[in-house]
Amino acid sequence: MKTILLFSILFWAIAMPAMSALTDADLDKIRLIVKEEVKKEVMPLKADIDTLKTDIDTLKTEGAIRQTEITNLKENVNKGFDNVQKNFDRQNNVIIACIGIPLALIAIGATVWGILAHRRNTKDHTLEKQIEVLTQEIETLKQQQTVNS
Repeated sequence: MKTILLFSILFWAIAMPAMSALTDADLDKIRLIVKEEVKKEVMPLKADIDTLKTDIDTLKTEGAIRQTEITNLKENVNKGFDNVQKNFDRQNNVIIACIGIPLALIAIGATVWGILAHRRNTKDHTLEKQIEVLTQEIETLKQQQTVNS
């Protein structure tokens, strides 16, 4: 129990100066120390903020430059596609001409041949009719001659 009492008094004696109140001079010193520390911390932050602002401005200008480069690239690609489309159109026209002209010639030839064949058929048919008529007349004449003789 003596040791407990002894330690309690010892701790109370150690804690006694800690119970004292702060004076205005002590508070002013603390305020000055805090202000100096804040200044030390804020100044680099302000400088960092300024560098960040300049970095943002450079990024904006670089972004605008890149945007113009992208639009130029898009225009070039579109021009290239237009040229390719024109070439395909030309090739299609050539292919159509290569296929269409011979087909047109064949169609014209077939039409002419059909017309000529139809004319021949009609001529042949009329000639056949004339031959039949003439053969009938010859037969009738032969019959008349046999009857007359």
